[in-house]
Amino acid sequence: MLRFVVCFFCFPYLLWAEGENQLIHLGTNPNLTKNNSEQSQSIYYFGFTKESHYYEIEVEEDPLRYFHFENGMLSEIDCELYQNGKLTKHFQAGLLRKKLPEVSYTGGFLFPTKEKGTYRFRIQSDDTHRINFRIRKETDLFQYTKSLSLWQGLYLGLCILLCLFTAAQYVLLREKISLLLTFATSTILFTNVLRSGLFYEYGFSNFDWFYRYVPGLLSLSPIVFVLFLREFLQIKKQYPHFDRYLTAYIYLMLVSIGFVFIDLQLYFRFIYTNSLMLSTTTFVYSIYCMIKKKEHANVLFFAFLVRQISTTLLIFTNTGYLPSFPFLSSANEIGAAIQMTIFTIVISKFQIQTRIVNEQTIAKVNEELEFMVSERTKELQLQKEKLEYTILQLSQTENQLALSEKMTELGKLVAGVAHEINNPLSAIKASIETLMESKQNETLQLGSKENLYDSLTNLEVNTLKRMFQNQSDFGLVASYTERKEKKADLKKILKDNGLDYDESILEKFLDVGITKLEENEILLLQKGKEKLTDLILEEKNFRLHLSIIQIAVDRSSKIILALKNFSRVTHSEHRKIFTLLENIETVITIYQYRMRSKVSLKKTFLTDATLLGWPEDLMRVWTNLILNALEAMKQKGNLTISTEKHGKYVEVKVIDNGPGIPIEIQKKIFEPFFTTKQQGEGTGMGLGITKSIIEKHNGTILLESEQGRTCFSILLPAIELIDPNATE
Repeated sequence: MLRFVVCFFCFPYLLWAEGENQLIHLGTNPNLTKNNSEQSQSIYYFGFTKESHYYEIEVEEDPLRYFHFENGMLSEIDCELYQNGKLTKHFQAGLLRKKLPEVSYTGGFLFPTKEKGTYRFRIQSDDTHRINFRIRKETDLFQYTKSLSLWQGLYLGLCILLCLFTAAQYVLLREKISLLLTFATSTILFTNVLRSGLFYEYGFSNFDWFYRYVPGLLSLSPIVFVLFLREFLQIKKQYPHFDRYLTAYIYLMLVSIGFVFIDLQLYFRFIYTNSLMLSTTTFVYSIYCMIKKKEHANVLFFAFLVRQISTTLLIFTNTGYLPSFPFLSSANEIGAAIQMTIFTIVISKFQIQTRIVNEQTIAKVNEELEFMVSERTKELQLQKEKLEYTILQLSQTENQLALSEKMTELGKLVAGVAHEINNPLSAIKASIETLMESKQNETLQLGSKENLYDSLTNLEVNTLKRMFQNQSDFGLVASYTERKEKKADLKKILKDNGLDYDESILEKFLDVGITKLEENEILLLQKGKEKLTDLILEEKNFRLHLSIIQIAVDRSSKIILALKNFSRVTHSEHRKIFTLLENIETVITIYQYRMRSKVSLKKTFLTDATLLGWPEDLMRVWTNLILNALEAMKQKGNLTISTEKHGKYVEVKVIDNGPGIPIEIQKKIFEPFFTTKQQGEGTGMGLGITKSIIEKHNGTILLESEQGRTCFSILLPAIELIDPNATE
């Protein structure tokens, strides 16, 4: 009955919509013909069906003729030309196929059919359509293209304009509803471009998967539209229970996107049903708002009325109740664009009104605040005078407290500096006493030395000079274990050459750094064993203690410099190029007396490195770490110092087997002035200065500690990495 009424009122349009009456619908059987098929029809319509539909038309030759199927959403369309009962041409087109050069696309598929014969078409569509078939001339085709471009430009331009306008509103006002309105209009724009065939016409014709899966994004249009209504009507705030149903609907639409991977036709059925239900529901709600005289009732009614009309026109067009004009085929998109236009105008007007009200409210509040501020200012002026007097008293008290605190901290620093300088001063004192004793002995034996020099040949004198001038390797005898081993090796060498010395003389050899002897040196000792031995030991001991004094003096001055650098970074000192192992060995040599008894030192130097920096500052680092390790082990245990290559960096590890550092202290150990020692024993600045020196060299320091093992790892950038064995 409904179809009859619609056809009655739209009869003239329906006749025109049927297209050329020469096209015969053969149904779904390709073997039937227009002469023997009882299913032959003159209405070119099919709905949601899995079967292909076949059409046939017989024409004479015409060089300006085109067959035009104005349905833009045909999945597959085959065209066959039969002449004298034989197949002479065959074209395959459609959205799910790659575009052929022979088949044009102008709001639908356009076949060149200039030759005489019988043309048969097979059409498969996942969408629902009435076949809108035309036989067009070139001039007629030009007029149609102009009309189609006009409609497409109208609603596409409107959507683009709305998107830009609402996006600008969001950028300026930062209101969520403007952003949702932009997204809603964008989804409508996408739907317009998809259904109009512009994607197929400009760039996506060779991607047959595009129209099989991308239509799933049509679900975004109702999703964003519902989100916009949810914000516009404040549903979440005013109707929280109903908001749950809207949330469920949104999730359902998200899930529906996956329908395209199952069945594209099933997805189109769902979208058509959802579009009709959504437009009908919102239109009914707008009528309810009109009756109840709710806020924005007029806006909702007219906006949803346009959407309801456009959706109904689209459904009736696609199901065959209305002709398939370009305007009617895009009615839903045009109606949605007009609806978004209405909402955009209303929201813009509402935002302007809201801003005016807010400005008026702010102006009134500002007047009230100015009066309150004036009264409050008077009260504050009185309080200010009282506070100024109180602050003056507090400032005097604060200055006294600050001075007291500074004096207390200064006392701690003085105690710490005195403790740090005590070690090099002790070394200087011991070396001076040794030198004075050596000079006294030399004075007593002055005559015998001169006779001894006269008795030596030139070659022996040169050998003796080289022994005096050679730089002894003090570091090799720094530990008790290595000293014991070197002592045994030296004793064997001397004994094998007939030089039998007692233990005290061997200890003196080790003290001055003599651990091995060359052949000419052994011959020299054999010639004058006692006198030459005493002469060599005295001279080497003299040079050794001069070096210790030099190092200790430099060490004392650098302690003060390190303390100054910790509190204030200075750029007056120039950087130098130096080698890492020499820097470490210097510190080990100075403090070897602390390791002679019960400390076993193990050095694992796998690599040496040339560094650019401040060698004296790095000596401060090794001193702090070594002394801390010795104190932790209570002067007995195993101390390991190693170097290893890590890319362009060299890593130095100082490991001891002391009791370890508790976890709660590890986090504070590098903080300035933090110490676990008794007051007066240290300032807590050792590791703080150590960290600042390493960072000054663009390096890092890490701590790993557990019961029985503490390891400090220092990573420093190297100019050049050197194999220590290759340099020998």
